[in-house]
Amino acid sequence: MKDYTIIEQECRETSRISAAVIDEFLLYYAAEKYNLERDLNLKLGKFIHITKRFPKEWINRLKSQYIIHKVFKAEGLIGKILNHAALQRLNREEIGFLEFQAAHPWKFSFSIIKEIPADDFYVMEDVFREEEYLLYSPGITKTRADQTIILWFNLIGFNGSCWQSYGPIGAYRSFEPDDIFFFATEIEPCIACENDLLIHLESNPVPYMMLLSGANYPLVFNKEHQMIMCTAEHEVLHLFPKNLSDRFITEYNKGICRLSLKRWAVPPHFSQAYFNEAQSTVVLSAMTDRGFQALVEGFNAYGYGFPGEPDIRVHLTMITTASDILRKKINLLPYEHLFDKESTPAQKEDIDKLNDLLKLALPEINAGRQPNIKALAKKAGVDPQVAEDVIRHTMERLNKMQS
Repeated sequence: MKDYTIIEQECRETSRISAAVIDEFLLYYAAEKYNLERDLNLKLGKFIHITKRFPKEWINRLKSQYIIHKVFKAEGLIGKILNHAALQRLNREEIGFLEFQAAHPWKFSFSIIKEIPADDFYVMEDVFREEEYLLYSPGITKTRADQTIILWFNLIGFNGSCWQSYGPIGAYRSFEPDDIFFFATEIEPCIACENDLLIHLESNPVPYMMLLSGANYPLVFNKEHQMIMCTAEHEVLHLFPKNLSDRFITEYNKGICRLSLKRWAVPPHFSQAYFNEAQSTVVLSAMTDRGFQALVEGFNAYGYGFPGEPDIRVHLTMITTASDILRKKINLLPYEHLFDKESTPAQKEDIDKLNDLLKLALPEINAGRQPNIKALAKKAGVDPQVAEDVIRHTMERLNKMQS
């Protein structure tokens, strides 16, 4: 049985040496010697629309994290640094610390908590490496005190007994592993597996650091159903929409047939499929997990044998965040516009006002404060009673998630 009191003492000792060697020496030495800050500034420049929202101190911590990752990652700069005369200013203990870190590369890890064996200690599961590790992190403890977190993102280094995090902690309230994989493929479409993602992450973690901009977005629910975009595309040799009329409502436009699953095509599920006659492909889509399952079952009742798992499963919050970070419109349903019924200007205005209301209210809700509904309704131009209903429902859902 592990003695966590002893391990904690080792962690504190590692933090002491790390502060002296990394924070007071190596960080600045490596940045200047290898022009790392200039390299990082070029990469951050692509995301200035995101970083301008972060506090200056947060940006400095991200820069430190990036530089130290470049030093200690697998085949990082530490191998070169150990041979430099500048290390003569360090004592034997400090050089031994660097040699140990050189032999145990640091890495970025997307993880979930599997167990809490002692205060500030967490058994984490790396969701892409499929391995567990012991992490000492008072920062995670502090974050968990007032938030419900689904997924964590840390730069971690090994101290001989357990791992410790360095730099900002990514704590995501609505992102899951599928969301991160989706984000990676939006950055680099050739990413096809978890190993591809890890290689990309270790080569350039900056885009993934920007996910902090969406970290506080809550999950979106409609009653008991979590709202999530599920899609899958399949080739079909034979699909005759009229033969599916007992389960599907069919509509045609410009060579595309939309098949809406009866009783499931309405909110919140939106279980629909789009058949491209020229390409002999069908795209399945739904806005809930259960809605996607029902859609697959609907087709498989006719013998199609479609898999139950979607190709893409992504939270609406990730679609919003990824679109914002990458400055591009993400459209998972390219045929949907062919069947859209144009909203009236008045309807569009009402939707915009409700979106403005939630943007004003969410920072107060996330901070644990009671929003001034009357004032926010006036500012957003929303009827006070409607505003009260919307904000109350949002707060009830968040409270239920955190209980």
